[in-house]
Amino acid sequence: MRKVNVMFLMPVMGMGGSERLVHSLVQMLDRERFNPSVAWLCGKQPLEEFKKLNVPLFDLPKKRRIDLGLMRRLADVIDREGIDVVRAQHFMPAVYAFYGCNWVAKRALIFTAHSRWEIEDTPLKWRIAGGFLLRRMAAAVGVAPEVSEAIRKIFRTSKQKTVTIENGVDTEMFAGEGHGESLRSELGLAEDELVIGTVGNLKEVKNQKFLLKAFAGIAHQYAKTKLLIVGRGFAGERDNVEQQLRSFVMEKGLSGRVVFAGYRTDVANLLGVMDVFCLTSVREGLPISLIEAMAARLPVVGTNVQGVREIVAPDKDGLLVELDNVAALRNALERLINEPHTRQRYGMAGREKVVNRYSLLRCVQAYEQLFLAVTDQGGGN
Repeated sequence: MRKVNVMFLMPVMGMGGSERLVHSLVQMLDRERFNPSVAWLCGKQPLEEFKKLNVPLFDLPKKRRIDLGLMRRLADVIDREGIDVVRAQHFMPAVYAFYGCNWVAKRALIFTAHSRWEIEDTPLKWRIAGGFLLRRMAAAVGVAPEVSEAIRKIFRTSKQKTVTIENGVDTEMFAGEGHGESLRSELGLAEDELVIGTVGNLKEVKNQKFLLKAFAGIAHQYAKTKLLIVGRGFAGERDNVEQQLRSFVMEKGLSGRVVFAGYRTDVANLLGVMDVFCLTSVREGLPISLIEAMAARLPVVGTNVQGVREIVAPDKDGLLVELDNVAALRNALERLINEPHTRQRYGMAGREKVVNRYSLLRCVQAYEQLFLAVTDQGGGN
């Protein structure tokens, strides 16, 4: 049987949660049956992580707000490379791929949405246009049942063409102990210090300032605690809050207690030096960082918002606090600081949940089955 050529089309070349999922999917696809490639519309040079995948990489820059030339360039690549399936991540890449998949090359196009709010926030004109396009694609994928429900409701897609494939992580990668002592030394963390950590791009929706406000109170009471922030802001992006966060740390006299680790590729090892993981987002889809932390046996504290509450079971594998309730977040963190047995109980329960429900192998197999199904359909028409 001829291998299926699959293009993973991303809006941006980066290494946030959804891009890490693409990286993992490409890495684990069965190469006896599939030939994967990766394309992106914003960002320049591919990251080293993607280069090491040894698959075709296509930089297709979006040069203006509405770039009709991009549609033609993308269609040319799809046709020239013999792409059978395009998995478009988010709405904008799906729109640009539609011309090549449905009009020029007659290939299968799959739209993937990572959050309910990105669907519900779609303006009316794009709801109408998007519905027209999505109903003519091979499939639409939501990363959680509520995301799939939003796709069906907003874009009026059929149940047959709207599927749920929950995000997954490599549970074995996060099963180890990391590099403990050497990594702690590199980050300026003493062996006897308890580390609260978070992972994510430094942008408004991730709401790290909420965590900093809670930690400011904790830091003065618990001298042996530090906060590790993994991630960076991106220059030129309107919601980049990195400088704002650094200024807050300086103003509150927390420079010796908060570590900004920046962009890192060794997330599994970094989780290994944390004792508590905290995600204070305003809203999420199905957050990879939270699932990874649970896979690493970390107790988690999250905001009681869309995308987070679907994962965390309060007082079973973590704690939920109301958005921007600083006192509640501080109390939750203090509880975990003071109760090592609770940290261990939550960590073990979280790991079990991820292994049973959010494994990368399950996610990859579901996508493989979908890719085979839509190619058997002869494309998205």
